[in-house]
Amino acid sequence: KQWYQRRVRDFLSFHSQEQYERFHYTALVYLNTYSADFEGGRFIFDSPGTNHTVHPRAGRVSVFTSGRENPHHVERVTRGTRYAITVPFTCDADYAIPEPVI
Repeated sequence: KQWYQRRVRDFLSFHSQEQYERFHYTALVYLNTYSADFEGGRFIFDSPGTNHTVHPRAGRVSVFTSGRENPHHVERVTRGTRYAITVPFTCDADYAIPEPVI
């Protein structure tokens, strides 16, 4: 299954639901800061006619719907290391993680 939508400036633009079919929402938690800890690595939404850029900052959380309405890419990191945690969410109970048994 193809997960990319189009090539944008040497990077593949995609939306999470194509790559991970059961994602309905995606959250990104940034663990370090653009410019201070690394260069490049900004998260860019590739909306037709405009780009919206997220500059990672330690502690910043970005949440968006994972469908075709939000194609995006991440710039190549040119200095340092970019750290982020991706947290997927589903609205499909068949794919939900069960409550832990203690």
